[in-house]
Amino acid sequence: MNGCGLDETSRSATDARLLGLEAERALASQAGDQTGDWVTSDPDCASERLFRNYTPHRMRVIGPPRDFRMRLRVGWSGSMALLRFNTGVELSQVPTGRFILVTTQVSGWSEIDTQGQSFSGGPGLMVVDSARSPVRKRFSADSERLHLRLGIAALDGLYERLTGKAPARPLEFAPCIRPETAMHARWQSVMRMVLSCTAPSAGPDTALAPALPDLLRRQLEETAMLMLLTGHEHSGAEQMAGTPATPAPRHVRAAEEFMRANAGEPLTLAEIAEAAGVSIRTLTAGFRNFRDQSPMQQLRDIRMAAARNDLLQGTGTGGVADIALRWGFGNFGRFAGDYRRRYGETPSETLRRR
Repeated sequence: MNGCGLDETSRSATDARLLGLEAERALASQAGDQTGDWVTSDPDCASERLFRNYTPHRMRVIGPPRDFRMRLRVGWSGSMALLRFNTGVELSQVPTGRFILVTTQVSGWSEIDTQGQSFSGGPGLMVVDSARSPVRKRFSADSERLHLRLGIAALDGLYERLTGKAPARPLEFAPCIRPETAMHARWQSVMRMVLSCTAPSAGPDTALAPALPDLLRRQLEETAMLMLLTGHEHSGAEQMAGTPATPAPRHVRAAEEFMRANAGEPLTLAEIAEAAGVSIRTLTAGFRNFRDQSPMQQLRDIRMAAARNDLLQGTGTGGVADIALRWGFGNFGRFAGDYRRRYGETPSETLRRR
């Protein structure tokens, strides 16, 4: 196994245990529809709850079944949680492509198999589940993990803002944040910052914290995503390491905003140029210089991303053909081929994972 674990007497392991205590207090104080404690001794009910919060999976109890008791403490609008089972459990997870999950072990032990790698560890073990990578996990009876879920659409959007270009294919992250590294220490700091904004202040009238304002929550999520993109290994790191992109001119950004707002309409190049306030020639040159593609290619990418979101989220009604037509793809064969090259699966395969 790869050496991603920590000596349980190390400073990082101690810090992880303290992080777990901070998370208990912060998540216990949460109020809102997507928060709460979910406790069950029924493995089937536990599996259903995990499916609703995370991904399709197969759960197998490998410790004494009579000791099984899952507790899922959820907060931060459903994006953060503490999870434990109270007995040995194995999870085989199927990715959905909707989010990545970063897990910090705060007690007990975990073994992980993913992306052709195997590793294990106790408190302080940090695991990154990429959006498209299957993973198998085995947990000790006293294992508890702190989860942070980050949406892939927001992550890809931040990557595009940083590099000036959308990722050519879904980002794959190295599955382990290695111990005793700067990134390991920084991630714990990010989690502490999130928890400090989530927990109530000390005092007799602060037992229940109000929901975190959406703007602040989005800023904290972006900070966590920025940390992953700039500090952790991933498939787009080479482009991230390049010279920072020169900001695109106003007319290019205006055209992109117009296309996103009207992606479902039969837009022409002339209409996009008019909305941006420039000639077709100037607009096309701007996209070639700053986006390395034409405006209509950019529009196609925007529509493809919208179609994928509908397929993943079950937005609207109908099957693949209806969704393709909704976003302007009349040639279904070409749509399916382009979709598979971009996302590594067919539209029908995505739709079946709703």
